[in-house]
Parts: sequence; structure tokens; C-alpha cells
Amino acid sequence: MARRGKRRIEAGSGSDSTELARRREETMRPWPTLGYDWDTLGMHLVSREAFRQAEEMLRRAVWLNPFEPRFKVHLAWCLCRENRYAEALTWIEQVPADCMTETVADIKRRIRENQDDGKHT
Repeated sequence: MARRGKRRIEAGSGSDSTELARRREETMRPWPTLGYDWDTLGMHLVSREAFRQAEEMLRRAVWLNPFEPRFKVHLAWCLCRENRYAEALTWIEQVPADCMTETVADIKRRIRENQDDGKHT
């Protein structure tokens, strides 16, 4: 039986805990490239304004690889383009704070603006 050369990490220092969390996530992560083809197709469909089909592709990408925050950002963008702001907000809130910060900020701004417009009408 082949064994991978892995160093055992004990709980203790912060860097060890971070490393342990990173390795656990990598172990649980599906194939690293899984979902990117669906995401690319979905974003192409968004650019062509085929939002319903794009949403299906982007949801598939998230389902295949839920650890990739880019897929959630793209799905939130698609939902914004469909004026489904509440649902877009639930997806964008799942994205880590340090990921795609400008894009996430733009989507959140768009959601806030449209929620504010809805309050005034």
C-alpha cells in the first residue's frame, strides 16, 4: 500500500492549526479543476444575456466544487443580472472576505442600490 509523505500536524500553534485546516480542506475538496468548464460556459451565457441557462451552468459548477468561491461570485452576478437580489446576497455572503474583493464589493453595492430603490417605490 502506497503512502503519501505527510507530516503529522498536532493541534497547537496557530500556524499548525491553519496548516491542518488547509490540508483538511484540500483532502475534502473534489478534483481541483472540477466545475471550471461549467463556470466558463455559464459566464459566457451571462455575457450573451441567457441568464436562465447561465444560472443552471453556474449552479452545476458550485455543486461540483463548492470550495471554489469564484463560482459563487459568478452565480451571484448572474442572479443580480436577473434582478434576484435577495438570492444573490445569500450566495455572495458565502464568499470569503479576501476573495475577489473588488467584484464582491461591486455586487454588494448593486444589491444595496436596488434594495434601496425598492424601499422608495
